[in-house]
Amino acid sequence: MTVHTQIRADDVRRSYAKWAGHYDFTFALFGRRYIRKIVRRLNRALHGHRVLDVGTGTGLSLPYFAPDCAVTGIDLSADMLAHARKRVQRKNLTNVEGLLEMDASELEFADASFDSVMATFVMSVVPDPAKVLQEICRVTRPGGRVYLFNHFRAEEDETLLAMVERKIAPASRKIGFHSDFSREQLHLDACELHLIDEDYFGPMDMFTLLTLQKPAS
Repeated sequence: MTVHTQIRADDVRRSYAKWAGHYDFTFALFGRRYIRKIVRRLNRALHGHRVLDVGTGTGLSLPYFAPDCAVTGIDLSADMLAHARKRVQRKNLTNVEGLLEMDASELEFADASFDSVMATFVMSVVPDPAKVLQEICRVTRPGGRVYLFNHFRAEEDETLLAMVERKIAPASRKIGFHSDFSREQLHLDACELHLIDEDYFGPMDMFTLLTLQKPAS
């Protein structure tokens, strides 16, 4: 499915510049519990490993990583990262190796730099989600895992959720995300990552966690 309006990087920066100051007291109140569950799942699977947190935002996820995980967070929004840096300092998160302003579609890391990569609420806010996934795959080591947590549009067109998604979709550029984002836009078949698990969260199962793995060789 083609989205109604193409999101641009500047749209994302502008949207999150407005959100940054009160993000932790609005959306984060809803999303924090899901982020905590996902990070804890990652912690159980991998210990003492290098982790990339794509779209770290204000750093909501950072306090939940196990102390023996070396975490790097990236985000397109300098305003959001400023809050993340304050969180790291306030909570003395010594396992956070860096917080970098970076475009997820052009990651400035060498191939196979990370043992696992997490991207929560990211894929529906980037202009080219397939390119972002290709970059995530590139920087993940062979055998490493990728955790994608996102809202994907409802499969059944006549559900209440689907109707709400269609209603909101034309405002994509203003609100900074695609409400009608389709899983097909990831083009999973075009990358090396294989789906190994799928789980659902939230009211009406509106959020999906895809656990992907890169072949060991």
